[in-house]
Amino acid sequence: MTNDFSNDTLRPFSDQEGGAAIGFSIYAAAPRVLHIDADADAALVLATLLVPETQVTHVATLAAASELLRREQFALVVLDPDLPDGDGGALLHGLRQHQPDARVLLYSARHPERHVAGGGFLPKPWTSPRQLWRTVSDLLAVGPAMPAEPQ
Repeated sequence: MTNDFSNDTLRPFSDQEGGAAIGFSIYAAAPRVLHIDADADAALVLATLLVPETQVTHVATLAAASELLRREQFALVVLDPDLPDGDGGALLHGLRQHQPDARVLLYSARHPERHVAGGGFLPKPWTSPRQLWRTVSDLLAVGPAMPAEPQ
């Protein structure tokens, strides 16, 4: 696995890393997440938080995201609309056509222009890792991987 997160699907313990069991995949039921963000640091943080409970695919451009959304199915799309080749918000309409069941999480430094049905919004970079995980796990209905915040 490379450190370049452009269009990588992160699956720890893969054959490339030498840890996969032959004939067995712990990821068969893991929800697929598409993270669309030009920020490689944000991609690394999100993947670190979500893998192995999910399969995270990261792309950094509107063009790459559009192509993947036409070809593959995702349970969740995490989107920072500030992309180098256009406004990622334009993906939302097409997403509803191609993947009506996908949840959407806008994770952005700017406030959302519109309400996202079946999704949410978190401010970037001020969201804590715990809050990010809690939001994603709620959207995907997956179990807690992080301990609860102290009271």
